[in-house]
Amino acid sequence: MPKRSLSPVLTHCTILYRTVVRPCLLFSSAAFVVSAYTPCQAVPAHPGTDQTHSPHAGNRSATAQGAGSSSATPASKQAPSGKLPADKAEPDPLRDVSKALRNAHSPAEARALERRAETLRQKGLSASTRLLLESGDTNLKAHDYRKAEAALDNALVLQPDKAFIRRGRARIRYAAGDFEGAISDLGVALHLDPDDPLSWQLLSQVEEERHDIGAALQAAKQVLVVDPLASGGIKRVKTLQATLDGRPI
Repeated sequence: MPKRSLSPVLTHCTILYRTVVRPCLLFSSAAFVVSAYTPCQAVPAHPGTDQTHSPHAGNRSATAQGAGSSSATPASKQAPSGKLPADKAEPDPLRDVSKALRNAHSPAEARALERRAETLRQKGLSASTRLLLESGDTNLKAHDYRKAEAALDNALVLQPDKAFIRRGRARIRYAAGDFEGAISDLGVALHLDPDDPLSWQLLSQVEEERHDIGAALQAAKQVLVVDPLASGGIKRVKTLQATLDGRPI
């Protein structure tokens, strides 16, 4: 008789971490921190078993076909699918940090959570996207808004799901005086990431430049919803409210 063979192959992968730290005007006044990792998933083993031929092999095959779903492989022997059940989905670190930011107990804690959230937003960038963001930042500092915007246009082609890149392009458009373009970008950015206080702050500034004080006030209030201890947040709301009411500041 041929011997039964069981040869699982286990593959161990190493997670690679790369961190780039440099100042960037496009995204916040703090350091532009990019933390990216590329996980490698292990390939599940599929043990194969040689079948033993016997006069009763045909009968066993017919019985299995007639059994239908009742002859399914037990769950303990099924190959892992690699997906978690809906009720055991992986937690979203950014959502957890944003929730903690809403409940921060001190300005120092809020600043730390703001930096953590921004790092998570910039996680998973490709090398090409990082180079384009650096190019956009360099050109923004040089007031070459056309080249800066073109660099972020290309970055969005590569990774359109990154809301903070749209916020960066909105900042460039705002600096160039394209208020409508900036608001359009911020609308998409906030749809993707409604808990981003930097996008709300920028929207408030743009609306104030457009002399829509009511809209600027609403955006400033939203900053305090997602980041109650935002630096200067309460003062700005009071200033805009006084301006809207026609009262001296």
